[in-house]
Amino acid sequence: MLVRKRSSSLGQISQIALAYGLHAHRFKQTDASTQPQGPLAGFRVLDLGQVVAGNFCGALLAYFGADVIKVEQPGKGDALRSLRFSDSTGTSLWWRTYGRNRRCVTINLHHEEGRELTRQLAEKADVLLENFRPGVMEKWNLGPKDLSPGLIFTRISGYGQTGPKASLAGYASVCEGYGGLRHLNGFPDMPPVRPNFSYGDSLAGLHAAFGTVMALLHRQRKSDAADSFQTSHGQVIDASISESVFNMLEGCISEYAMLGHDRQPSGSTISGVVPTSTTRTKDGRWVIIGGNGDSVYSRLMAAVGHPEMGTDNPKYANNTKRCAAQDEIYKVIDEWVESKTLDEVLAAMKEARVPSGPILSPGDIYKEEQFQQRNMFHTAQPPGDESGEPVVMPAMLPVLSETPGSTKWAGPSLGQHTEEVLRGELGLKVKEIQRLRDVGAI
Repeated sequence: MLVRKRSSSLGQISQIALAYGLHAHRFKQTDASTQPQGPLAGFRVLDLGQVVAGNFCGALLAYFGADVIKVEQPGKGDALRSLRFSDSTGTSLWWRTYGRNRRCVTINLHHEEGRELTRQLAEKADVLLENFRPGVMEKWNLGPKDLSPGLIFTRISGYGQTGPKASLAGYASVCEGYGGLRHLNGFPDMPPVRPNFSYGDSLAGLHAAFGTVMALLHRQRKSDAADSFQTSHGQVIDASISESVFNMLEGCISEYAMLGHDRQPSGSTISGVVPTSTTRTKDGRWVIIGGNGDSVYSRLMAAVGHPEMGTDNPKYANNTKRCAAQDEIYKVIDEWVESKTLDEVLAAMKEARVPSGPILSPGDIYKEEQFQQRNMFHTAQPPGDESGEPVVMPAMLPVLSETPGSTKWAGPSLGQHTEEVLRGELGLKVKEIQRLRDVGAI
């Protein structure tokens, strides 16, 4: 359920919002009964995912309506609960965001009775999500062959479930390098650069969620065609961090395989497409200008005071010619941008119908009207915590017109729904639940 905020908390948040020039209406919270159900309503996910990749996948499925039951180690919980900055309870804001909409139970997968509970919950699920090292689930007799053939078994790992590297631990920092991202991200004469977030993990979570939804669609179509539910139409989703990054390489592999061209890092531009510039303005802001289309390029050069460098000049007539003259083109654009403020650059580019925009920090994004108007900031509390501080978190995407996702509650406390799930889903009695606690199974 969605817990309503106290009016005093809403007032405090609204005052903060107004102090930053924000719109208080975006902090409005609605009752659970009025929240969109989402396109995945009715599907059950047993979530054994961990840290970033598994949690992002589970969060996406829960946001779009699936009933996601997250399993964590008793007394310890997911590592994400303690990473980076925390709220007033000592719980990570990252967890509050990625744990949204889920029911959290504690089950000890290292205990046979805990594993048996997990098998029973899996029998009632449409999807099982996990991102342990390949082979761990099989060792516990919780692999795809141990469970229902109708189960969608979504697996996330560093390198995939097969191949010579399958058994290696898969951290995003390493797999981003292995999948090609780090090589291309940075300047040619400097060490490769890491984006300051877990890009590879998030890409893997996104691919895993996409694969899960496709598998559910396949199972539904097979069942509809048979005019009855068939339990044999499950499948394994094999998503890896390195291959999720690899999937973003556009034409790089074909360029090398067919032409021997091994794309290199190109700093703040993209090689082979001119101009796409990133330049600091007179007032110290960074602005990106994309002017690589032929007609757009001519309008850009006129706007920066050099119409003679437009496409009417054979030297700059197309992208191939402009690549050969890129140093000259970028010099002209940079000099013009450096003499203007950010607002002046953006106004001139808008007038010339040239794509441009500032580089925004998270703080800038939080104050940006475009994001506010599109409801990109949600506020919710952990379930059952009416007196707690509301958590502001980003929306999850994409936006669906008829069956949108929603944020019903922030990431719950460790084991908050253990008794609810074991009693409601498995029919266990209070005494049995206490016995399982006493033996360390939950």
